[in-house]
Amino acid sequence: MSPTPSSRVIPAPPPSLGALPPPGRLEGRVRIACVLALVALALMVWSQVDRTPIPVIVAMSVGQVIGTLSLAYYAIAIFVDLRRGRVIDRALGERSKP
Repeated sequence: MSPTPSSRVIPAPPPSLGALPPPGRLEGRVRIACVLALVALALMVWSQVDRTPIPVIVAMSVGQVIGTLSLAYYAIAIFVDLRRGRVIDRALGERSKP
């Protein structure tokens, strides 16, 4: 018994990077935090490799600011995720009960 053309199963093509869904806002914040952390880390490593004053000053000022921004983006992403799941509301509601 041969399969009819309408009953053939055509395998789906493997997903490529272009076929992935676009990242959500939460995932975007986490990605930004990761990129900022890597840039800050690169500046810190540069200051350890090249021991002249300019890389050390740049790493301690610009690298510190970029690292702090990375931490802030990550903390905001966690807070928004917890808020969306109403974890924070439930925790605050349980504390306010006598």
